[in-house]
Amino acid sequence: MRAATRRQLVGVAGLLSLAGLAAVLFSPAAVLAGLERLAARPAVFALALVALYLIRPFLLWPVTSVAVLLGYLYGPAVGFVLAILGAALTALPPYLLGRYASEDIGLFGYVSDTGEQFFETTGDVRGVVAARFSPVPGDPISYAAGLCHVSPAPFLAGTMIGEVPWAVVAVFAGASMRTLNLSSFTVGPMLVIALAGLAVLLLAGPTYRRLRSRGSADSQ
Repeated sequence: MRAATRRQLVGVAGLLSLAGLAAVLFSPAAVLAGLERLAARPAVFALALVALYLIRPFLLWPVTSVAVLLGYLYGPAVGFVLAILGAALTALPPYLLGRYASEDIGLFGYVSDTGEQFFETTGDVRGVVAARFSPVPGDPISYAAGLCHVSPAPFLAGTMIGEVPWAVVAVFAGASMRTLNLSSFTVGPMLVIALAGLAVLLLAGPTYRRLRSRGSADSQ
């Protein structure tokens, strides 16, 4: 194993260990319950919500847990808008870390090279949307997009489009609750399968054209 890869793996393991410890010490239910109590103070609530979205990637919490709270507090319409904006905001910290990491060597170099080929084939927006539709957790997608130097505007556009189905389900689940109860929220397997199928359909056309052009080039 190359020294650069070893250093990168140690760094990733350390980051995951800190995130895991933080996730144990600060449960989503307790933090979101505290945030719920701030809803009567809009300015304080807004600041706390922004702060939570920014640190959420380092706590290993699913972004849908915050969307459930927003649906519970504000109903489907307002909750959905806030959840989509929050999904874009919370994707930025891992994206920026990936974008400014040293990606030309080691494991990061491999991810960067492979991901750049993927986005070259699909296009930035389509690639991010397809990745968001897939069952892959959102934060690794953000890190990878940063490592592959996906431009900020396509990254944010793809993130907001790709998070729509997950936000809809979470916000409507929260809006239907009589009392906030995160343990009662689950994402059904049929939704996961349907969105994975959409991701495949989004990638099928560009992948076919790429393979066809490569085959034509090889035959010349």
